[in-house]
Order: sequence, then structure tokens, then C-alpha cells
Amino acid sequence: MSHVDDLLEIMMMSFALGMDALSLSIGVGLGSISRRTAVQLCAFIGVFHVALTLIGIGFGDWIGDYLGAVAKWFGALLIIGLGVHMAYHTLFSKEEKRPRTIDSLLSLAVFAASVSIDALSVGFSLGLRSVAYGAASAIAFGVVSCCMCGAGLAIGRKFGQAIGHYGELAGACILILCGIGFLH
Repeated sequence: MSHVDDLLEIMMMSFALGMDALSLSIGVGLGSISRRTAVQLCAFIGVFHVALTLIGIGFGDWIGDYLGAVAKWFGALLIIGLGVHMAYHTLFSKEEKRPRTIDSLLSLAVFAASVSIDALSVGFSLGLRSVAYGAASAIAFGVVSCCMCGAGLAIGRKFGQAIGHYGELAGACILILCGIGFLH
């Protein structure tokens, strides 16, 4: 696989993982949130995406040494499963998403961690591939998620919840396609 292919794949995964940040930030943007809190939220989400991806990479690399070729299939199936779960939850969840109240650093951290938890699973799969590829991915995930969070807050302030549902579904499809790509 060429470096251009790797870069394209990383950007697609970054976009897919950032969709949660986008859609959930739209809900937050519907409420009243100060600019300072918005900037803090974007930073927290970016940092958590990087940190959780790196933690996942560490575990994936360690397990990859012991499982060998089986680990590649496991990682690909994990990403596909995450995408399928995301699509299922988006299409069939009965719970109504409400704007979230964020009024302290603890609530910012908890919100950011919940938005970023899927990066842990993807990081695990990336660690099965290569640490260098995974580290580059982690940085891209953080930057893109931070930007998508900011975009979601702005959209929420302007347009409401209409894009959130479709954004999550698009992210799910991208994860499934990336997982299939890992199988080759």
C-alpha cells in the first residue's frame, strides 16, 4: 500500500471517528455554551481521541506480537463490528438525544471520554497493523475530531439536529469500509 493510500485511509477513519464528535456537539450547541467552554470541549475531545487511540495501539501491538496473522483479521472485524454497532444504534435507537449540559471541567472530561471511546477500539486494531501507522492515525483522529466538534457546536447553534443522524450513519459506513480494507 502506498503512502497516499495510507493517508487517504487515515483521513477516512478520522472523519468516521469524528462523526460522533460532530453529531453530539450539535446537541450541545443547541444549548447555551460559552466560547471558552466550546474551545475547552474541542480540546478535550481532541486529546481524548489521541490518548485513547494510543492506549489501544499499545494493547494491539502487544497482542499482535503473540497472535500474528490472526490478529489482523481480529482487528479488521473489530472495526467492522464498531461500524455495524454505530449504524444499528443510529438507525434503531429509541432514546431521544437531548442537548447535554456541560458546566464543569469534570463534565467536559466525561463527555469527551464518552465521545472518544470508539478511538480505543480503532487504536487496538491499528496497533495490530503497525505502531507508526497507528501513531500518525492517532494525531489525525485528534485534530479532525477537535475540528468536527467545533463544527458541530457551530451547526447546533445555527441549524439544529437534522445532520446528526445522517452524520453518524456516514461515519458507520466509513468504519465498515475501512475494516474491509484491512482484510486485504
